[in-house]
Amino acid sequence: MPPKLERPAPPYRQIADAIRGRISNGELQAGDRVPSVRSLMREFGVAIATAQRALTSLRAEGYIRPERGIGSIVTTEDERGRAANDRVDKSRRTGKVYPTGQYAKIIDAALDEATGQVGDALGLKVGSAVIRRVRVTYRADGKPISASTSYFKGDLAERAPLLLSTERIREGTFAYVARTLDRTVDAWQDQFEPAAATAEQAAELGLDEGDLILLGRNWIYDNAGDVLEYGESITFGRVTYRGRLGD
Repeated sequence: MPPKLERPAPPYRQIADAIRGRISNGELQAGDRVPSVRSLMREFGVAIATAQRALTSLRAEGYIRPERGIGSIVTTEDERGRAANDRVDKSRRTGKVYPTGQYAKIIDAALDEATGQVGDALGLKVGSAVIRRVRVTYRADGKPISASTSYFKGDLAERAPLLLSTERIREGTFAYVARTLDRTVDAWQDQFEPAAATAEQAAELGLDEGDLILLGRNWIYDNAGDVLEYGESITFGRVTYRGRLGD
């Protein structure tokens, strides 16, 4: 009898969580082959599209990668952390947080109230003051490729006033906040999962409703283990971060 899939989490997400749990507890080690689409279909009693979506989600998060002639294998912790570390390091050394050929505009910056998800991420109660910065990232030809919102604790409004400006913060928001608090950026976590674009999301990215997009969440931690910045994003196409570990 296949494992029971509980609601409200979508079935593909529950499967991805199950595989991620096997990686975390050591049942699946780096280099091990991940169950195939057909294996997941049999194990969980789901359709092929659901099984494929679960593996796509895990690849987007960096937990697995394709291996020619084998299928998908578990990545190493170093592989999972390298892209995030590269991005943080590049920002620290150059002040640039976007790949060559891309640029971003801050379209809104204001005080807001924390929702449940934002509050959980920042360790705040629902309704607490937060700073919200909304940005759209474009290709060089002006086509939007992602839209994202970053959140910061509201008590930074006086100490870090640039967060409430729509002007670009050259060093990057998380580096600016870390410097303001006399801390250092220590870790980065990204999560991506595929989804069909809603009408509103499609309009933001110039897509058609129902087109495949990636929903992202990211956390940036300081050396005290606190969240400096929490973000939510929508994007499409391939997501690539590249850099070189520091001098």
